[in-house]
Amino acid sequence: MRSARNITGLYVHVPFCDGKCAYCAFYSVRYEKALADRYLAGLALELDKFKPLAPETIYIGGGTPSVLSARQLAALCRLLRDRVSTRRLIEWSVEINPGSVDAAKAAVLAEAGVNRVSLGAQSFDDRILKALGRRHAAAYTVKAAAILRAAGIENIGLDLIACVPGCTRALWRKTLRQALALAPKHVSVYALTSEEGTRLNRAIGQGQTALLSEEAQLAMLDLAEAELTRAGFERYEISNYARSGFECRHNVACWRGEEYIGLGPAAASHVALKRWTNRPCVSAYLAAIEANHNLPRDVEELTRALKRQEQVIFGLRMAEGIAGDIASGYTHALERLRTDGLVDLRAGRWQLTARGRNLADYVAVELMRENVFWVRHR
Repeated sequence: MRSARNITGLYVHVPFCDGKCAYCAFYSVRYEKALADRYLAGLALELDKFKPLAPETIYIGGGTPSVLSARQLAALCRLLRDRVSTRRLIEWSVEINPGSVDAAKAAVLAEAGVNRVSLGAQSFDDRILKALGRRHAAAYTVKAAAILRAAGIENIGLDLIACVPGCTRALWRKTLRQALALAPKHVSVYALTSEEGTRLNRAIGQGQTALLSEEAQLAMLDLAEAELTRAGFERYEISNYARSGFECRHNVACWRGEEYIGLGPAAASHVALKRWTNRPCVSAYLAAIEANHNLPRDVEELTRALKRQEQVIFGLRMAEGIAGDIASGYTHALERLRTDGLVDLRAGRWQLTARGRNLADYVAVELMRENVFWVRHR
């Protein structure tokens, strides 16, 4: 593997939470104090394998990083600051659940240098939160934002879930406006999906609930775009809106195909033409790292053609689109999609149209088909 010293991003996975939400398919385990202490020591050992590092972004996600105690959060921040050079660091983000942050934890993050927080609000209606299996009330999000700002963290983003069964158009508009009332710098809007192995997926299979129709989902997402752009937010990626200059730099770098290192079980890394993902098991991760054995992981050797395909597909998800040189080899497919009104060519960059954003998965499939033809016939 090529030296990782010039990677753009460092992702740190904290797999602990206080219980699975109904829709969540991400890897996580129940928080236990002793296990979390042991895990932090393991992270330090894994991080040592990649020194020296001087990333532009650090992103601590989960799970629920804020379920850690203030002491454990301080230990996590300390091990990062001790082992990672901050000379290039621009953005340090942490995911926080509204119900698990207090003044002590916020102070720890601010003092360490964290300058961006993503709050998992999901909704501002307690009935919807309960339906999603969330363990916080809407008032907790308002309180959490105030706590973070009091600690000096102004760059706050909110995550919202759209298209929840039982959430009317009027209630969704109210949720969006309540989110805007908190003056966030960033808002992510994700449509509720049914992932295999989740409680929601089982409930749908048993006929206890059903996702909204595709037409209804698009209407809810269109309403989000209307409300957020009217308030001055830019839709810089299909699911993400930000005030100018407050886009999530870490995620943008990943979408552009830049290199990153991921720490912890289920965390992915991408360096040069190699990608690997640590297997999602805390116990196996700790057993290997403590014995100084290779971590159990899945490794993929990318071809340049496959990496180009990913740059095209993920690049099109962003409003900036992709430059003509990146699109090389995909011109025929893009021209067909342009004829269908799904993409357009503006100032030398291919971009999704409004209709194309609603059919982004279809666009991706068409581009993958073009890649197979291109690789076979070039």
